[in-house]
Amino acid sequence: MDINMLLDKLKAIVGDNNVTTEEFILHTYTNDFSVSPSVVPLAVVRPGTTEEISNIVKLANEYKIPISPRGGGSAQEGGCLAVEGGIVIETLRMDRILNIDEDNSIVKVEAGITFGKLMAALEKKGWKIGIAPSGALAGTVGAHLSRPGVGWGNVKYVSQGDQVLGVKAVLPMGDVVNTATAANPHSEVFFRYALGPDLTGLFIGAEGVYGIVTEATLRMYPYPEEIYLERFSVRSLKDAVSIFREIAIHNLTCFISAPFINSNEIVFDINIEGFEKEVEAKKEEVRKIINKYPDVKHLGSDEPLKFWENRWYNTGLEFVDGIAGVVNFFLPYSKIELGINEMRELIDKHGVTKYVQQVFPGPTGAEVVALLFHNPSDKEELNKIYSAMKEMMSKSLILGGAPYSKGRQWAPFLKEEMKETGYWSMSKTIKKALDPNAIMNPGVIGF
Repeated sequence: MDINMLLDKLKAIVGDNNVTTEEFILHTYTNDFSVSPSVVPLAVVRPGTTEEISNIVKLANEYKIPISPRGGGSAQEGGCLAVEGGIVIETLRMDRILNIDEDNSIVKVEAGITFGKLMAALEKKGWKIGIAPSGALAGTVGAHLSRPGVGWGNVKYVSQGDQVLGVKAVLPMGDVVNTATAANPHSEVFFRYALGPDLTGLFIGAEGVYGIVTEATLRMYPYPEEIYLERFSVRSLKDAVSIFREIAIHNLTCFISAPFINSNEIVFDINIEGFEKEVEAKKEEVRKIINKYPDVKHLGSDEPLKFWENRWYNTGLEFVDGIAGVVNFFLPYSKIELGINEMRELIDKHGVTKYVQQVFPGPTGAEVVALLFHNPSDKEELNKIYSAMKEMMSKSLILGGAPYSKGRQWAPFLKEEMKETGYWSMSKTIKKALDPNAIMNPGVIGF
């Protein structure tokens, strides 16, 4: 393969300044916020349009060279890390808001826009989106729906996938597809489940293996009249889970966060938003539920309000005690208590002393999180973290859990547990049909 000719062709597509091969810059693309092993890519390419991405993908097929799509690089599972000898396609130049449709309560954006930029623009017009990740200042819309992500608002709005009405995507051979009602060449996106199978869902959670999302149309909502927060603590994990479940099934909050869980106390915040009278009514219902549990302590609104106001910066807390290896997965309410206890036992088994366990409830279950802090330059400590994380990921799947995101961190464990299932076989069949040269983010979810 003539590498220089390939690079010249890439520069012809996106311009000289948007192709990087300098080694010191390439090294900055070998990591996201995960502890996954990584390699140096051949080049980083920064397209500015869907057409440019399409031409890059066609060129990659011609040279049989792998592609890794990348947004802000703020995820924690290694989904955007390069394949050896491959090209990283970074979407950050594609950061425009294409349309704010207030009549139909939808917003259309390019996939490289950060949530910070999108939310600021919408708030000026009195609107908001339903779900935003904790790393919203750097996280992009395209990457978040490709994971798929939950985040602030997931009790009420469920997940980012539930907020997506349709996408434009470049398929692994370079073809461009519009989904939902925009599949009709005379229409824009306004309804997802139309004109045939839900092809929007093919790209949600797929980590880019079926194509690169270049545009997305999301729901938006009027900015709430009032936002209220309260913090509580309870000694019993069983009681905490029961409280979360009852609040969630009655749809009384926008968000519930349990950022601090230990063996004798669970601290949790509730977030209620809406019209003033609606918020007052929901506060009363929440308190009725909480009052059923005599051990619950009311800790007031000051601390959760500070936490809320700084929510986009709280990700930095993950680095107070070193780098955090993250294991996060979903469990149904019936298994949350077991899952948290099993993870704690494995953490203790491997001698990890600096860690935090968290829970973020949703409508039908919760995201269970463990942050394992370590010094990455201490190889012995790093190996200890790796060993603990591997056993935790394997155990979470055996418990019936589902990873928050997949990435290279989870790929081998998913493959081991699911390789004999019809789901895995069907997913690989679709992959082979769309990507016969196996160039599109290969191996990121196990195939």
